[in-house]
Amino acid sequence: MVRRRCMAAAVILLTMVASTLAIASPNGLGAEANEGCLCHTPDTSTSIEVAGLPESFASNQTYNLTLTITSSIDPVDNQSQGGFRLLVDEGMIVLDDAFGVQELESGYTHTNEGSMLRSWNIVWQAPMENDTAATFIVHGNAVNGNNAPTGDAWGTVEILVPGEAYEGDLNPEEGIDGVSQADRLLLVVGLVALVGLLWSVGRP
Repeated sequence: MVRRRCMAAAVILLTMVASTLAIASPNGLGAEANEGCLCHTPDTSTSIEVAGLPESFASNQTYNLTLTITSSIDPVDNQSQGGFRLLVDEGMIVLDDAFGVQELESGYTHTNEGSMLRSWNIVWQAPMENDTAATFIVHGNAVNGNNAPTGDAWGTVEILVPGEAYEGDLNPEEGIDGVSQADRLLLVVGLVALVGLLWSVGRP
């Protein structure tokens, strides 16, 4: 009996941790979503495009970017349609005239009004030095407006933009935090499998 209670407590704890890591919100996503929208389902039918990025950036140049989520999930009028979490390690995002976008916990995400969209406009100001490279990671979530994780689907894109004088690797295998996208997916699958195993062992 004690063993079953311990197993049940472990399952509840892991579930709480997992939900804390990535709780979807129409008000935006903070650092808990740096690894993706983990409380929603990853789906290859959901893709993210970052239009406006140059093949190589010039020093201190500004670029008008558009983040767009494309998904097989149909948007619902007057309901939340999507959201995103953007991380970039070089330069800065300028939000002076951006609608529906905010800075939150060292990244960028949608606002409440922005959750009614699947496309957002921002401005990226490149760094002063053009001998480096900027890594953009965008997690995008397409939602169906039912105010629950069910039926939603998220995807991720990672883009490396070199400076005009950059001479390094153009095929990054690691993200901003040193964890590759493949490792992120393995982490999600492993966490789900562990919760399932603990739950099955703890059942009477």
